[in-house]
Amino acid sequence: MLISWVHRHSRWEKYGSEIISLVPCIPGRTVLWTRSAEVARQLVANKSDLDKIPEQVSTLGYINSATVGMGADTCGESVFSSYRDRWPRHTRIVSPGFNNKLYEQVWNESLRTYYEMIQTESWPVEPGISCTSPDAIAMTSKIALYLIASCGFGMTLSWEETVGERICGMTLPECFHIASASMIPQLFFPKRMFHLPIRAKIYESNLVIESILLRIIENRRRQGPTFEQKESRKDVFSLLLTANEAEADSNMALTDTELVSNIFLLMLAGHETTKLISNVFLLLVAGHETTSHALASSLGLLACHPDVQEKAFQEIVSIVPDGRDPTYNESESLRYVQACFLEGIRIFPSVAGLPRCATVDTSLQVPDGADRKDIFIKKGQYMVLDLFAISYNSAYYPNPDQYIPERWLDPNTEPGINFSTGPRVCVGKKFALTEGTAILAMIIRDWKIEPMLKDGESLQEWRLRCLDNSVANSLGFGPTSFPLRFRRRI
Repeated sequence: MLISWVHRHSRWEKYGSEIISLVPCIPGRTVLWTRSAEVARQLVANKSDLDKIPEQVSTLGYINSATVGMGADTCGESVFSSYRDRWPRHTRIVSPGFNNKLYEQVWNESLRTYYEMIQTESWPVEPGISCTSPDAIAMTSKIALYLIASCGFGMTLSWEETVGERICGMTLPECFHIASASMIPQLFFPKRMFHLPIRAKIYESNLVIESILLRIIENRRRQGPTFEQKESRKDVFSLLLTANEAEADSNMALTDTELVSNIFLLMLAGHETTKLISNVFLLLVAGHETTSHALASSLGLLACHPDVQEKAFQEIVSIVPDGRDPTYNESESLRYVQACFLEGIRIFPSVAGLPRCATVDTSLQVPDGADRKDIFIKKGQYMVLDLFAISYNSAYYPNPDQYIPERWLDPNTEPGINFSTGPRVCVGKKFALTEGTAILAMIIRDWKIEPMLKDGESLQEWRLRCLDNSVANSLGFGPTSFPLRFRRRI
């Protein structure tokens, strides 16, 4: 990931092509990489001859020995990890949970969490007085985590105190933090390693998540919610259960294991007795790890651009001039605020690349200046959509290193593929955009965001030091820990 970030410009400028072939120095697989959004759309199209690579599916989801020959373990498949032919079964159950009722709840819970944060942390109420957040990533990570707990599972958490039942000495939110922070080693190291004392906390957190979620499923089925409860429950977990119950008599219904896998994006390592509730817990990664990094990146970039902050502030007060909180119905009018969030995601994409594998001999049309040329792709060939390079492709985004939210107000701007594209676009896209827009709108309305500059340091130098040259090679890509100052507006 870090190599792709460092070479997001150079490797493409060197070869002057929209597709390059990376050949390993030691024996291994040659992989094609592309920075073309047009090629990307062909790769992820509904009738594409390329699908997810076996390693990706076996790591992130369900795969059995007959398919890949990697053992007999059967893992929980999800909307994220399934092959194209099995994906409709999952999206039919998962998609109904992501609707306007949920997004309105996300908006309202974002505002509630914001107010609870500034009150609990004693942020100043006097105009012109400032406070410091020593770690913007930690702040946004906590915001995203609490919103996932509330909107994902119907668990209202207090900013001051993590509430919830403790199992193995941990609450569910604490397990979320441990699980997401340890995602990379869980993907690549043997499961038995996590039984060792030094890694036992990771193993225990996985068991806690599994046991709590399966128990919630069983309890809600046994109790049988009333009509009023069904109407009031808007969290993704409840909506997913309701949608699955509606398919109970068909072959489209998901097993409990698959339900749990679709709710999060987490590899559960080492549960030998239950054959792994396994793989991936979609909401945890898409809704917590990546969104928290995107939100922190946006705050850091806004700190470098007070002119952008002022423009966003003027948009907010023009929509709600009476000083009240913006409502969800008004969120669509906050186009520039959302553009600030989208530009932050473009500059710091949460994922480095999307791999695909050709299922048959095929060809792709590749831009070649003003023309197009056909590139033959042999069956079994691996190809990667370089999201860093696409996001920094000057053909789509002029002056790509600059933070220019205005580009997202242009309907002709390439929408990018940071939330994927085509029929398998990220199901949590609007969840993330709603959360990001709400939090940014509240912070920009009430505060001026300022960087913590060293003596003689310019804004650009601060950005290079704290953002561009200090990125995290974790599940959600983005800057590492950096402080920010928030000064109360008049």
